[in-house]
Amino acid sequence: MLEWIVKQVKRRLTMKSFAMLIALCLLMKAEAMEKTIDEIMEEANNDSMSYDLVMSGSSSNPTVRIERDILVSLDEYMDRQKDMMEEEKTGKRMKRKATPSRRWPNAIVPYEITPNTFSGAQLTQINQAITDWNRETCLNFRPRNGEAAAVRFQNGQGCSSFVGRIGNVQPISLANGCRIKRIIVHEMGHAIGFNHEQSRNDRDRFVRIRTENIPQPVLFNFQKLPTNQVTNLGVPYDYRSVMHYGARDFSTNGQITVQTLDTNFQNIIGRAPGLSFRDIRLANAMYNCAGSCPAMNCPGEGFVGKDCQCKCPTNDPNNPIQNCVGTAASTTTTAAPPTSAPTKDCSDMNMYCSYWAGQGYCETSRYMMMYCKESCRICNAAKRCEDMGQSCGLLQQRGFCSVNFFRNYMQANCAATCGFCRAGELLAADGSPLNKASILESASALLMLAVVAVWRIL
Repeated sequence: MLEWIVKQVKRRLTMKSFAMLIALCLLMKAEAMEKTIDEIMEEANNDSMSYDLVMSGSSSNPTVRIERDILVSLDEYMDRQKDMMEEEKTGKRMKRKATPSRRWPNAIVPYEITPNTFSGAQLTQINQAITDWNRETCLNFRPRNGEAAAVRFQNGQGCSSFVGRIGNVQPISLANGCRIKRIIVHEMGHAIGFNHEQSRNDRDRFVRIRTENIPQPVLFNFQKLPTNQVTNLGVPYDYRSVMHYGARDFSTNGQITVQTLDTNFQNIIGRAPGLSFRDIRLANAMYNCAGSCPAMNCPGEGFVGKDCQCKCPTNDPNNPIQNCVGTAASTTTTAAPPTSAPTKDCSDMNMYCSYWAGQGYCETSRYMMMYCKESCRICNAAKRCEDMGQSCGLLQQRGFCSVNFFRNYMQANCAATCGFCRAGELLAADGSPLNKASILESASALLMLAVVAVWRIL
């Protein structure tokens, strides 16, 4: 009897230990998903000198590594510094220089993979990243066949890549910790011409760099790009971009270094599982993927994809893009209608609408869409089902779509997420009730900008 009891105790302890092991593995997986892109790169770094500006082991033609993973020649880096100093000194935007294009001709990117470097599982991650870029854009990453210019997936000091095509075989370096899809997608983004989102020239409207939490020796990693190197192509700032770093990049005191001005995105930056909708939109614009398609008007942020269909955002970061309904742009010349005063629905309702439109707020401001239709040229835009709020996913998870007292707000701001209509479909002219508090808040912010602008003029 005693022997039987001992066996049962051992058996239960073994089952308990096994359960604890499974729980520990799940916890480790969850923690890995919570890490930001820059945190993963930090852990993958295997060179204690990698944060020096000039990489260790450089030859007479030194290579600089900035912002953790961007490679650039020292001469090019110095030219960039001169441009930024000139912009700061004169306050004028620098003109683009007549330098060779960094785009890949015909959107073809030959690649090769260093033999005997990656495991089978790691090769799967590389192939999945290649599939994502090839599926969502007209870029064609294909095996190298003797081309002089190509990318090479290889081992290296941490994770790194040059920005755009440099004309020879250029590395996409992936140390052991970098060999996961989201990091590989990020480095491939650099190789096709993407810079970091938080380095955009307009970033101060969206994030604040908390320099008090950044050690002075690494502050150079937070410089904005000079305007002659900006490649935004009209795509709005993207907190969800796979090219965006996290909140504590280069922090040595654990405090925030990249503070989002929209607090809803503070814990979102740097955690993209892959390409965002705006990443895809930017790549399609950069390589003119719809160049052979007929002109088409797409709803909201939608754009024409390589298959000549309108593409619109979803609310799923793992599947960020979907087909949506567009309308063919008119190409025929018609007689001008009789001149008349704008209708009430189309009139600018604020004296500063034209100025704000010129500053690009039509793309980012909900207020502009409602009260500056004439300046934003959306008088004839059909009303479509789309989310107007920025936290719809969170509100849906908390059950607000079905809460009676919150239903009007969700219908007006989160119709697509709540399933009140299908994303992108046409809606009736009366639409849903507007959220006046949100409108007044946007209007106040824009009015303040106008006051500042007038004050400067005077």
